[in-house]
Amino acid sequence: MHSTRRGVVCVVTNNPVPNGNAVLTYLNDGAGNLSRLPGSPFKTNCTGYTTKHILPQFGPFDLDQNLMLSADTHRLFVTNGGSDSIAIFGIFDDGSLQPVPGSPFSSGGKNPVSISLAGDKLYVANKNDDPSRYMSGSKPNYTGFRIEANGRLTPIRGSTVELETLWRSPTQALVVDEKFIYDGDFGSFCVPARVAQWGEELRKDRPTLISSMRIKPDGSLEQLPPLKAPKGAFEGGPDTTGGDKPLMFGLRAHPTKKPVYVSYVTGDRLGVYEYDDSGRLNFIGRISNSGKLICWIVINKAGTRAYTTHNASDTLSAYDLSNPRKPVEMTAIDLKAHGHPYKLALSSDDNWLYIVKTRTFKETPIGDGSVLNVLRVLPDGTVKEVGSSPVTLPVRDDLLARPQGVAAH
Repeated sequence: MHSTRRGVVCVVTNNPVPNGNAVLTYLNDGAGNLSRLPGSPFKTNCTGYTTKHILPQFGPFDLDQNLMLSADTHRLFVTNGGSDSIAIFGIFDDGSLQPVPGSPFSSGGKNPVSISLAGDKLYVANKNDDPSRYMSGSKPNYTGFRIEANGRLTPIRGSTVELETLWRSPTQALVVDEKFIYDGDFGSFCVPARVAQWGEELRKDRPTLISSMRIKPDGSLEQLPPLKAPKGAFEGGPDTTGGDKPLMFGLRAHPTKKPVYVSYVTGDRLGVYEYDDSGRLNFIGRISNSGKLICWIVINKAGTRAYTTHNASDTLSAYDLSNPRKPVEMTAIDLKAHGHPYKLALSSDDNWLYIVKTRTFKETPIGDGSVLNVLRVLPDGTVKEVGSSPVTLPVRDDLLARPQGVAAH
């Protein structure tokens, strides 16, 4: 069951009905045309999680890395946000999927939204922010598992770190250098959907923070002091909530050097940090972005180009990382079709870029917006959307769920 096939793309349906969550798989024919693989969608035997009809909608579905391929592309790991579990698939040569024995496995918390790998260890961010369920009896956390040879997950003792309040709402478990974990959370970000979920107490909490943890040799986690956003990071940004509300998430690390990039979502800026040997993040600077609501970032393997999606302007930017400490925005393009761009992924050869879009704002008609955009990466690192893009994703169109995450090999 060792996958050798390239050009396979995976997207999670996030269907919130019992046992309805599944992975859609497509094959790129080499010209950017996608066709569904036989057997797709492949069920996780678990449940996605529900979002509500209040728009604009942030918080209950913002996340990163909710599905991830192993380094050898032999396995696919998927979060099931509505059933508090992780599904693990083996990947056949043709790109089809089969659950490993025992899958799915408990995520060690409620509403898992992000996973990351560090060798034979897997770390999860449990968001604790599912608006369809009672979540007040638990707190968001990060926790770790050992991946056994047969694919099973075994909890790592001492690896659970809880956030201080019920509604911090983590978005990502970004493992860096197999030594550290970083994440940006929502804190007191008060859009209507979050106030409806948590009440007025939400407003009294601290604003968005970057969480930092050190991975010890035995796999357990040591929490480091969280970071506030630097002064001025959000000045002049879009007002999405009726007031100045800082929000940062969508972190990505440079593949060969020390910088870590953070999206200052409501500031339309890209923050640049560097981590030291202790795991501490040091602020370097911030770069203006031409889009509105910069959210997620991917970087090519050579570390020469970065790409960012912008939720409100429905655009994508390409950055030159010749100087990793000072990214330069090269170009920005409009994306085809309705919807708003969320997660994005590069193919294993860095020749293709895939973007999942969903409905976030009212200007997108109900039942529209859930698509997968396909872009070719040009020799200079800029991108061009292919003629057959986008592909309409066969998911629910009633706003109870949205497709989440994309992975490609």
